[in-house]
Amino acid sequence: MSIQWEHPMNEYEKYFFDLNGYLVVEDVLTVDELAKLNESIDQNQEQIQIRSAEQTLSRGSTALVGKQGRGDLGGMLTWPKPWCEPFRALLDHERILPYLLDLLRDGLRLDHLYGIVTVDGAEGHVLHGGGTADDFTHFYQFHNGRMRCGLTVVSWALTDVGTGDGGFACIPGSHKSNYVTPPLVARLEKDVGVVQQIEARAGSAIIFTEALTHGTMPWKAAHERRSILYKYSPGHLTYARRYIPEGVEESLDEFPPRQRAMFEPPYRSSRPTLVTN
Repeated sequence: MSIQWEHPMNEYEKYFFDLNGYLVVEDVLTVDELAKLNESIDQNQEQIQIRSAEQTLSRGSTALVGKQGRGDLGGMLTWPKPWCEPFRALLDHERILPYLLDLLRDGLRLDHLYGIVTVDGAEGHVLHGGGTADDFTHFYQFHNGRMRCGLTVVSWALTDVGTGDGGFACIPGSHKSNYVTPPLVARLEKDVGVVQQIEARAGSAIIFTEALTHGTMPWKAAHERRSILYKYSPGHLTYARRYIPEGVEESLDEFPPRQRAMFEPPYRSSRPTLVTN
């Protein structure tokens, strides 16, 4: 099934994304969708891998260190049914896909995805990304009245993230910066007033360009942080080594045509369309 491309980003959303490099789209998931996603994680707790000291993301930062590493979650698209099904539904969610079409254009592809599950005391992640990186998969441009992004993230909030809880943080506007983030700022060891922690209610989606300097603050809330990150690229680019998530190729016939189109390898000419005329 294709989707009508109706440019859902209104003038305020476009202004906000262009200015800041991210956008919080609230209440995207229904109560039922949210419940099924959380139940699937509850039923697959053994899939959560806590990062070891050798895999630390705080990298010795005194501001980001925690009691334990981040919990990583993978393979959700190929979990046994019915647990995989809520995650498959997020691939081309009809509330979010039109935003991606605005930012990445028709023919976009899923680059990779993973989940984050953290508890009180989990470490943060040094700020990274940014428009000045020597990585041409991470870019933001404005040309002929349109925004154009490289690798772009939809971070689904499955639990509430309030003020001071920690979690996703960024330097708004850094996707257009001409200078590399100073190391002490990226490590949150020098506060120059530019880093913001972003709040999001459960069921919301944070859309951001990887050209935005971003990271994670240590998690301080009593409840778990549960975020699922789907990362998309323009059709001709890839960031991940694999062109299709592990295990998906063996079950590709279970996915509808529009989702299969999003698993296409990177190329430019004659990509399958995701929209109707």
